Amino acid sequence: MMSWRGSKTKLPTQPKEVNNPLATQPPTSDRILPRPALTLLASIFIISLSVLVFEIALTRIFSVLLRFHFVFLTVSLAICGLGIGGLVDFLIRRRWPHTIDSGSFLAGCALLFSLLTPAGIVLLLATPLAAYLTSVWVITAACLPAFVAAGIFLSHAFARYSSFSGHLYSADLLGAALGSCLVLQLVGGFNTPFICGVGGALAALMVAASERKVPMTIAGLLIAILMTGALIANQRTRFVDLPRVPLAAGVATKPLHRELTDPTINSKIIYTEWNAFARTDVVAKHFEPSDDLYIYTDGDVPTNMLAFDGDLEAIRKKYKDFIGFLPFRHLRPDKVLSIGPGGGMDILMALAVGSEQIDGAELNPAIPRIVRKFQDFCGPIYDYQNVDIKVAEGRSYVSRSPERYDLIYMALTKTATTASSSLALSESYAHTVEAFVQYYQHLSDRGQLAFVCQHPLILLRALLTARQAIMQETGASGAEAMKHLAVVGRPRREYILSPYRHMLIMSRRPFTAQQAEKMGKQAVAMDLLPGYFPEVFTPLPFTWLTEQNLTAEQFVHKYNQWYRRPPTQRWDFLPCTDNRPFFVDLTFGIPAQFRHFLWALAAAMLLLSTAAWLWLRQQDSSPLRQVRFWPAVAYFVLLGVGFMLLEITLVQKLVLLLGYPVLTLSVILFSLLLGGGLGSLASQSWPDETVRRRTALAALGIVMITGALYLALPPIIAGTLHLDITLRSALAMALLLPTGFTLGIPFPSGLRMVGAASRDLVPWMWGVNGLASVIGSVGAMVAAKLIGFGVVMLLGAACYGVVTAMLAAGLLSKVPTKVS
Repeated sequence: MMSWRGSKTKLPTQPKEVNNPLATQPPTSDRILPRPALTLLASIFIISLSVLVFEIALTRIFSVLLRFHFVFLTVSLAICGLGIGGLVDFLIRRRWPHTIDSGSFLAGCALLFSLLTPAGIVLLLATPLAAYLTSVWVITAACLPAFVAAGIFLSHAFARYSSFSGHLYSADLLGAALGSCLVLQLVGGFNTPFICGVGGALAALMVAASERKVPMTIAGLLIAILMTGALIANQRTRFVDLPRVPLAAGVATKPLHRELTDPTINSKIIYTEWNAFARTDVVAKHFEPSDDLYIYTDGDVPTNMLAFDGDLEAIRKKYKDFIGFLPFRHLRPDKVLSIGPGGGMDILMALAVGSEQIDGAELNPAIPRIVRKFQDFCGPIYDYQNVDIKVAEGRSYVSRSPERYDLIYMALTKTATTASSSLALSESYAHTVEAFVQYYQHLSDRGQLAFVCQHPLILLRALLTARQAIMQETGASGAEAMKHLAVVGRPRREYILSPYRHMLIMSRRPFTAQQAEKMGKQAVAMDLLPGYFPEVFTPLPFTWLTEQNLTAEQFVHKYNQWYRRPPTQRWDFLPCTDNRPFFVDLTFGIPAQFRHFLWALAAAMLLLSTAAWLWLRQQDSSPLRQVRFWPAVAYFVLLGVGFMLLEITLVQKLVLLLGYPVLTLSVILFSLLLGGGLGSLASQSWPDETVRRRTALAALGIVMITGALYLALPPIIAGTLHLDITLRSALAMALLLPTGFTLGIPFPSGLRMVGAASRDLVPWMWGVNGLASVIGSVGAMVAAKLIGFGVVMLLGAACYGVVTAMLAAGLLSKVPTKVS
């Protein structure tokens, strides 16, 4: 094999002589190797598990500190390292084709991953670099190298044993499947990178021991001991913990960390609990004479935990002018449902007005444990006989409940949570038109829904969403639907005191003029500002919806004109649907940072592939003689994009069925990855001459299964919500395992076909697929915002439809190979 450093002028091919070392002694990486050892499969399993757990840990750590879009973009950039690792391995193999000892090289990459995984977190959180935590490039530079090392390890293993890609990919997916089931509460998010470091060291130790590389074996053992010691030390001393983020970081950081840094507030964390959903902190504030504690979920807007000794009269006095107390005071509900009861303030307000039944659906599983842990402070409010709090997603809880409530109370529930493996925004379905229809159906004849939020545009979106739900459920016109709604707010001078600023009230029955007037007077008596009360107080812009009966689209357009918003900065607060549930995103079109990211990554992949193609054309031993380069690149790009489009859509759609976001993510990823591992393992047993045909059938099966799920999921979810969670989880797994089985076949079979023609191209295709997966992850959310998740699911199926056609046409190889 000729070195790439030669002149651009082609030299004659070296004659094939018996004593030609290039003919008789192929490099280690290119020899026909036996079946991969179990130790190598185990090391791939461990590396894949560690990579996925590290990815979850990064998402959780940065979600505590920073706003979602910043976290999503930053972690997506870091995950690109897996694809970059494949491209780097390709260059290494071309540059030093005869000098690499694959056993030592693989062990070295695993050791590098072991060291870089905790090193990036230590640099970011325990050194002066913490001052730059709002820099995308600083965080990426610290976290990217670990993923690059893992990418090199995996791509090199696949290139070395491309004929056994089915076995390797099975170990890869099964490791990721186990990783998807692991949670962070045992050691905490900041300790997890050290666990991943131990995993990398053990993988290196196994590879080195099986290859009889004594120095590497000793190094792996020593680094495993070092990482274990660092883990124990950090659990005891917390030398890696929340840093003090500078006040100058501004809105990029979460409220908790701005308050911890601000000396005028003097906040102190007194208790912390990690889980796969979030980090939950209990905070005491000493800047005001208040007995309240505050519970922060991922450092965002807190929920109050009140000091309570059983005196309900004190609660009535304390909250007599609180905006959230208005619906309790006005309605005196007997049956209350709190969606997101948090620290228990909702429960205390219900108890204060004599509510007989108080149910709650709390999304964060740590909060009920914390409230019970602090019951000496706040009382046993979660355990009163008439109080029943469940850990569940609110919309799913309501869908399964047979009850009808006098008051459904939602305060500051507008949350967006980063998903783990897919890095997607797992949007809440609690604020869509379909959700408001279900809330309306679960109200008693005199029942009302109260929605409290912080931002006025969120209030307008909730109002338009509730209006659309009432129109859909009752058949009323837009103007008539407005008679079911009322709006109230706090004076602007009090905004700094609390995030409880605006309230929307939706009534089962239309408000009469007398009812609206009574509630309005109560609001004024509480020093609140009436925003809209039907037939009593209808200022602009609400007259556009009552007197002019504008549609939601017309209202949003006129509102932007009223505020003279330029076309590129218009607010989008149209009603949300289950197909497009992005309730907290108030922008039209694609956010600029994601648009730039997608274009840059796609352009980089195209330019790098073009450069590789031009370079390979100049090589006498070029693999381009055996493989159609561009069709192969397209094949692996389609697999990367298509897989992520389907995975993210299924996560979004099934969260309603299971009702628990963490459980949903674990069940879906575990099912898809387990099924994929089994499918990959099964494909390895196929005779070489049948691989292409059977892979085409598998890709066609993906298209057919996706189409069936697209049609069947909505009625299946609606018809099974009443079942026990165990049965619903089993149903989800039964639906996803066949999908995962077929999804696990095209990628390793593609590597097997490419490797049979030219093993040198396997790392490049691995890298291209890795970068395409990140494009698919980000692109799925961007596309869902524009066209909805249903279309995104069909686009994923279309990717596999094109793959089917490519395989049927035999576009990957120029010359026949034994794998066809």
